[in-house]
Amino acid sequence: MAGLLHYEDLSTPVTFSEAEAIGQLVRDVVEQCLPGASVTLTGGFRRGKQSGHDVDLLLTHPVDGQEIGLLGKVIAQMDRQGFLLYHSIHRNTFQSFEDEAQEIRDSTTSMDHFERCFSIFCLGCFPGGIPGSVSGTTGSWKAVRVDLVVTPCSQFPFALLGWTGSQNFERDLRRFSKHEKKMTLNSHALYDKGKRTFLTAASEEEIFNHLDLEYIPPEERNA
Repeated sequence: MAGLLHYEDLSTPVTFSEAEAIGQLVRDVVEQCLPGASVTLTGGFRRGKQSGHDVDLLLTHPVDGQEIGLLGKVIAQMDRQGFLLYHSIHRNTFQSFEDEAQEIRDSTTSMDHFERCFSIFCLGCFPGGIPGSVSGTTGSWKAVRVDLVVTPCSQFPFALLGWTGSQNFERDLRRFSKHEKKMTLNSHALYDKGKRTFLTAASEEEIFNHLDLEYIPPEERNA
């Protein structure tokens, strides 16, 4: 219903400055709820695009486990402050790496299991407004689709790689991993089928190293 109510706004491209404004708002709220946590803008905007259809943000904390419960607090605070027109939280369904290994062997999907919130922000309702003009149908504010995704720090590099896209790039990278390296890559982990073990990585660069590939920066992934 919320999507229909704000259909015209949601069909209007989101600019990079609007995405940055939303990202900064979320960073401020996250810092209040969990000092030391980080918020990263992903998707096409991380690949250098100047417009998109929604805003994807990854939330994490340097210590695994500290991120648990963060999303609910962030959403509650933003809702109280009137920033949200709609939100729906989907809980983390990741059980363990043992279960993930079984799913990796059997699965044909690239969907992840992170806790996330699908939301619609009221852009222009922020204190002090936003940089630049607001191009919503009301003339003073604009509805923007925003996805907030929470990931443990140990899985963050894989989530960052997966959520940055593009879809074609990610599909080709997963195919290369499977057919050329006998590994399975998703947004949680990289699994070496031959060694029957998960390969850890502290950055995207380390994931590319595991695959014996030269690092490809985000702006070159618009395949």
